[in-house]
Amino acid sequence: MKKKEMERIVIDKKDIDNIEEDIIIRRGIERYMYARQFVYGHVLDIACGEGYGSYLMSKNPDVTKITAFDKSEQAVANANKNFSKDNIKFVVGVPETVEGKFDFLVSLETVEHLSEPDVLKEMALRCHIPEIIISFPSKKTTHYNKYHMWDFTKEDMLRLFREYECCRVYDIHDSTIMNFVKIERNGYTLPKRYWKNAAMLF
Repeated sequence: MKKKEMERIVIDKKDIDNIEEDIIIRRGIERYMYARQFVYGHVLDIACGEGYGSYLMSKNPDVTKITAFDKSEQAVANANKNFSKDNIKFVVGVPETVEGKFDFLVSLETVEHLSEPDVLKEMALRCHIPEIIISFPSKKTTHYNKYHMWDFTKEDMLRLFREYECCRVYDIHDSTIMNFVKIERNGYTLPKRYWKNAAMLF
C-alpha cells in the first residue's frame, strides 16, 4: 500500500476492508475498556462473545469475579481457550436462564439483537443487580444489519430500565453507553446529589 501521494491517500479495496475490520475490533475493545473503570464485585457479562471483554474487565482490582454468558457453544469454548483466568467463568446460556446474584451487569451491543429486549431488565431484577452498563448503536442499523432487530434511542432505554435511574451517558463513535443504578446500592442510599436527573442528560 502506497499511503500518500501529494495530498491524496492512495489505497485499494483490500486495504480499506482490512482497516475497517480493524476499526470494528478496536471499537469493541474500547467499549469494554470504558465499562472496566466502573465495574466492581461480581460482574455478569451477558453475550460475552469470545471473552476478550471479560478478560479486560477482570484486570480492574475492584472486580472479584466475572461470570460471562454467551449462547454460542463455540464462542464459550474459544473464550475458555484464550481468556481463561481464575476469576472468570465462561458459561453457555442466555438471559432467560441466568440465575444468581450479581453486583454489576455489563451488556454491550446486545439488546438490539434480542427479540424480547425486556428479558435483560427481567434478568437484572431477578438477579438483584444494582448497577448496569448497557450499550447499543446510536444510529439506524436494522436496514443493513440482518442481526439487528431494533433501532433504539436513549429514551427507549430509560423506559426499558424504568426501575433504575440513569446516572451517566457516553456517546462513543457510533454507540451509546448508558449507566443505570438502583437508588439503594450496597445497602445504603446514595445521596441524590450524585445522580443527575435523567432528563438533564440529553
